Amino acid sequence: MTPELSVRQAVAGDVERLAEVHLRCWQETYRGMLSDAHLAAADPADRAAMWRALLDRPEPAEAWVACDGGTIVGFSGVRHVPADDPWHESPPPSSGDLELWGLYLLASHQGLGLGRRLLEAALGTAAASLWVAADNGNAIAFYRRFGFAPDGAEDVIPSWENLREIRMVRPVQPAS
Repeated sequence: MTPELSVRQAVAGDVERLAEVHLRCWQETYRGMLSDAHLAAADPADRAAMWRALLDRPEPAEAWVACDGGTIVGFSGVRHVPADDPWHESPPPSSGDLELWGLYLLASHQGLGLGRRLLEAALGTAAASLWVAADNGNAIAFYRRFGFAPDGAEDVIPSWENLREIRMVRPVQPAS
């Protein structure tokens, strides 16, 4: 790992760059799964508002950024899911209430170990769940390497052209 590559806690000052990176990663990740028109219609202001709501508050959300020489190139974030999660109608996961709600890296920075570092920063060895596009074989393979497996729960996101997701869970991981 080169010294220019690092992972740190996200802060309110990261909002604008995080919004840009989030949108670009989202477009790179879902190209071929969502239409070009849908990807092009994404509003950067919506991402900035989301990140502002997450980070510009007295108790910021649990989020981390991957940096290359100080420039943000990816992020991860976790949340504690309420039993009556408004985002998914599936029964609660066997892994408990900790959910990795996002882990994205620019394509130019994948394969450098930053994804692993973002995952470790966000979850450590904790039991957790996540949702991943059912057709995203690369992401599914990545999460499998870190102990995640599909638990049978599926969902569809109507506002994302009915994109199908699967839930993956992992038990507590032994310390390495």
